[in-house]
Amino acid sequence: MATNEITLSDLAAKIGGVLTGDGGVVVRAAASLDDAGPADISFLANQRYTAQMADTKAAAVIVGKEYDGPGPALIRCDDPYFAYREAMVLLYGFREAPFEGIDERANIAPSASLAESVAVGAFVTVCRGAVIGKDSVLYPGVFVGPDVRVGDGCVLYPNVTLYDDTVLGDRVTVHAGSSIGQDGFGYSTHKCADGVVRHDKIPPAGYVILEDDVEIGACCAIERAAMGPTVIGAGTKFADLVAIGHGTKMGQHCLMVSQSGIAGSTMVGNYCVFGGQAGVVGHIRIGDGVRVGAQAGVTGDVSPGVELLGSPAIPRAEAGKSYTLISRLPELRSTVKKLTRQVEALQKRLDELQGDDARET
Repeated sequence: MATNEITLSDLAAKIGGVLTGDGGVVVRAAASLDDAGPADISFLANQRYTAQMADTKAAAVIVGKEYDGPGPALIRCDDPYFAYREAMVLLYGFREAPFEGIDERANIAPSASLAESVAVGAFVTVCRGAVIGKDSVLYPGVFVGPDVRVGDGCVLYPNVTLYDDTVLGDRVTVHAGSSIGQDGFGYSTHKCADGVVRHDKIPPAGYVILEDDVEIGACCAIERAAMGPTVIGAGTKFADLVAIGHGTKMGQHCLMVSQSGIAGSTMVGNYCVFGGQAGVVGHIRIGDGVRVGAQAGVTGDVSPGVELLGSPAIPRAEAGKSYTLISRLPELRSTVKKLTRQVEALQKRLDELQGDDARET
């Protein structure tokens, strides 16, 4: 990816930092502390990497204002990780579409409405009644179903599918291969007159809403609701391979790591985080600020602010005690077996003494 170049003094000013070092040095890229060279900027946001500061070859390192240790030139900031993000934007910017206008190989329905500034790649299909907002980009192979609404500044990467009636707010990004608005997993299981048990499909009459500034990773699946909307709140971000069941409503600014999933009709609050492979059952409520650890399984309502681990998921403090005991199970098993043998021996001796007493009387 092409980069820009900037002096350390200009960089510090633009990211709201205070520079200690030569402001005339030019940086052209960003790199980790280990890999950085004399034209690279790096950052320290996690104290576990502090030891690398003494040996880094970076031109400068973005650090917190409280940092007091070795290193090259330093840019002190209130939030070093966010400042690093700002530096990345300055150096690299964001990906730009390699095409503009509407490719002649795209299939656009006459009743669809596309803003003049929309970019549409080859083999895109936009169905009847769809509306695409200004500055949006549709990469090759995208399918936009009937009556879909796509806001301004959205990016749909190759082979994204938006089923009918899906609604995207402004600045929504959906990465390659994701499906938004497919039928939910809804079936009525019943026994027919001939005795055969069948699963008959319930027609999904709902749709999906992705609010402003949502980003969906690659190969994710978000089901349409049976009735009303499935909602992903503003600012929420998904990694790859995330699945959302029909009728679920997620709050704003949530994070879902790869392979996590939420079953249908679950209500999720704002600022919740779900670790990799975390799973949530349907028809429950999860409060604001809940954090679910990797591979945890949530089976019931969760109060705001709780951090959960394990499967079934329990509060972090309880989980920590349980995991400590797990490592001692072999020792505890041996102890129990030893105590059992001792009790059996004592019981045997007690029976013998009672027998002797009975014979004497």
